[in-house]
Amino acid sequence: MIFIRPEFDCRGGGGADVSGLIASINYALASEAPFDTQNLCFRVLGTSVVIEGQVSHSSGDDFVRRIAEDIAGADRVLVRVGCPRSNGLSTIGESIRKENGDA
Repeated sequence: MIFIRPEFDCRGGGGADVSGLIASINYALASEAPFDTQNLCFRVLGTSVVIEGQVSHSSGDDFVRRIAEDIAGADRVLVRVGCPRSNGLSTIGESIRKENGDA
């Protein structure tokens, strides 16, 4: 796939350019992501693309950011995507359950 990055003016670009940019990011994520992207919302704020939502993959936010930055540019992407992290909290919870005899 070849993506042509639209040129934004001081008001955020033309409607067709913005729609095309969001569609490019959306379709790239849908075709490349190893997880479901239907819970993501795309919008433009000024000259930045804002991607919000939640994914089920543990590094999904990084993946979304990388794809979007490749298409729109690193300085034009804001990612607010929640995803599960394996930070040891689950093992702490298991230890507490074992101590309480709940395991």
